Amino acid sequence: MSESAKSISIGLIADIQYADCDDGSDFSGKEHRYFRNSIKITQNAVECWNAFGVHAVVQLGDIIDGCNTKLGASETAMRSVLNILEQINAEHRFDLIGNHELYNIPREALPSSGLKCLGKDGLTYYTAHIGEHWEAIFLDPYEQALIGLREEDPGLVQAKEVMMTHNPGVLEGDRDWFEGLPVEKHRYVPYNGGVSANQIDWLKGALQAATADKRKVLVFLHVPLYGPATKDRTVVWNAEDILNVLHAHAETVIAVFAGHDHDGGYAVDSAGLHHITMNSPLTATPGTDCFAVLECHADGWAHFHAHGRACVESNTGGKGRAYTELILAKGSENQPAGAAVMADSLAQLVAMGFDESLANVALEHAGGNVEVAAASLCA
Repeated sequence: MSESAKSISIGLIADIQYADCDDGSDFSGKEHRYFRNSIKITQNAVECWNAFGVHAVVQLGDIIDGCNTKLGASETAMRSVLNILEQINAEHRFDLIGNHELYNIPREALPSSGLKCLGKDGLTYYTAHIGEHWEAIFLDPYEQALIGLREEDPGLVQAKEVMMTHNPGVLEGDRDWFEGLPVEKHRYVPYNGGVSANQIDWLKGALQAATADKRKVLVFLHVPLYGPATKDRTVVWNAEDILNVLHAHAETVIAVFAGHDHDGGYAVDSAGLHHITMNSPLTATPGTDCFAVLECHADGWAHFHAHGRACVESNTGGKGRAYTELILAKGSENQPAGAAVMADSLAQLVAMGFDESLANVALEHAGGNVEVAAASLCA
């Protein structure tokens, strides 16, 4: 096999949200968060990626939790995670901008934060070649935002205009952003954001160039674009503007990867684009993993390998069946691990000598991955 024909691999992780504090919950009190455990999963991920020999790593944003601002620990928490990510042997690492970055760091301070979140021209949206046959496009869904921007910044001005149109109660100090708000407008809240017309125009040019070069495209951003792959509350404000551009190049664009919604999700849109919303290590049960390896093949398809519950069924509160793998190709259909697959995996673990009841629990936590389940049982 020639070098050009070999697959290129990418390590993926989303919403680490580390903080050196006791376990807690989200603002609703419904989501349990294992703050210290998330950094252990990150260490496991780096060791896995290095063993696999990934070409690049994409950290999909929210590297540390917003609670670090109240603790006065933003800098130390960031350094703790970066110390681990800097052990990566991959040629490239890409860090995306999420809402928790902006809770901890003013946007103008991002270049000196240690995050690798800028392109060569200094913009927060950019492209990168991944091997000979693939192009990664990184978008900034907080170019228009109510967080991280100075009062005079055009992005903040535009964000306030968006809120006045769709959810003015946010600007009036309403405590419940969703009360009386139609479901289709649930995306218009401060922890989401939007992209500018300039970024849209830039995206058109980037896709035209990739199409002309016959390169397949993977799109990465923190906030999901497609509702069925997430929740109504975690979608980019002007997602349709972005999707229209991507759909115009549907034969070039293979998949869109996001985080933000800790419960994860997966769906294929009307143009055949795969949308993967990765689950968060922050909410993963201690002793399990939550990251992935993506193999990108020269003939234009990619293979997503989950470690733990890195991607589960949409709109299940993170409790649905997990996808142990995803085949990302035009026309491919993917199903989460079903009863037959789980039964076969359980039989494998029992054959290895593990107790059936313990193996069943380990397999559930590992999202159906036999190797991960076996490793946890041996720990």
